[in-house]
Amino acid sequence: MIDLDLTARDKELIAEARAQALLARAHARDFEYAEDKFLPHEYPEAVGRPDVRELARRHVDETSGFKIINALLYLEDWYGGVPLREYPYSLGNTVLRIAGTPEQEARWKDQIIAIAMTEPGGGSDPASTRTTATWDAAAGEWVLNGDKIFITYAGTCDAAIVLAHAVHQDRKPGLSTFLVERGTPGFSISPQFRKMGIRHEDTAALSFVDCRLSEFHHIAGDLKKTLQSFSKSRPVVACYALGVSRAALDLAWETLAPHGILPEYDGDPLRQPAATARLMDLEADWEATYMSVLRAKWVEQNEGPGKIESSMAKALGGRLARRVTQTVVELIGPAALSEDILAEKWFRDGRIFDIYEGTGEIQRLLIARHILGYSPRDLN
Repeated sequence: MIDLDLTARDKELIAEARAQALLARAHARDFEYAEDKFLPHEYPEAVGRPDVRELARRHVDETSGFKIINALLYLEDWYGGVPLREYPYSLGNTVLRIAGTPEQEARWKDQIIAIAMTEPGGGSDPASTRTTATWDAAAGEWVLNGDKIFITYAGTCDAAIVLAHAVHQDRKPGLSTFLVERGTPGFSISPQFRKMGIRHEDTAALSFVDCRLSEFHHIAGDLKKTLQSFSKSRPVVACYALGVSRAALDLAWETLAPHGILPEYDGDPLRQPAATARLMDLEADWEATYMSVLRAKWVEQNEGPGKIESSMAKALGGRLARRVTQTVVELIGPAALSEDILAEKWFRDGRIFDIYEGTGEIQRLLIARHILGYSPRDLN
């Protein structure tokens, strides 16, 4: 039986995370016109405040489980606009745990490892990958060539796990992954991208020109193993969306309260102001998305990552952030477009949650295949 009730310790950790998120609000716009800066490990306001994730690990038996509470703590990070402390959620590390050998994981487990899949012109289709890793038998090395784009943690990572076509005379060709450490000859990182939203997030392009890698740097993960990491991360992205959406909804209720726009959960829907009805409809969407995240993380905690559960959470999260932030801007009016409040920032930030780690369209495609029993060949 699935139990989605939070424990007393969960609630305590979330309350502390919310308090820290409100402190972080002072820095929410630090990167609006300074995208080349990177987040500090922690802001001064973090001094003297507990590390909520460390507390969660220390008292994990009193929580609903680390996978669940950790996701909900990311919700609070995004409620603040920027995290008070930096907690990189790097998919490259997840791929290393899934596909790497114990020796490879031991060597790189303490490093921040970006994941490099998306290519210029490739969009969300990994099958269109043009990056190659060719085995040089004479040197006993792989030679990596290609370009990747829109890579999170590109500027601050210690290494990147790169999806490439492996070409080896003695092996069947196919997509595989390779770990490229920062400083490897031929590995270069572009300047930070100028983005509409999430300007605090490190995002750049990577280029690989004749990068020579030992066999040890070959992380023997095919496309299927690489994509397994997304089943763990997609509900976390939905938590990002929940955090931004919760912040926007709270701002809307607070701003519109003096005008008589208040929650009326037991009120007569025929007598409610239109703005109240719209916000309460979004509140219902928020609750549905929140429960889908809890379910996805509960399944992962108890049964292993659920592909469909994670896709459902991600699809709902992306849709929620778009709907909530746009509606809040509309209801607050012209004041929402000023930099005096964070509504327009949340509107811009909210666009990304329906894009990265698999677009909403891809999530709905995966869900449809599951429901209808279709293969990727049947429904693409």
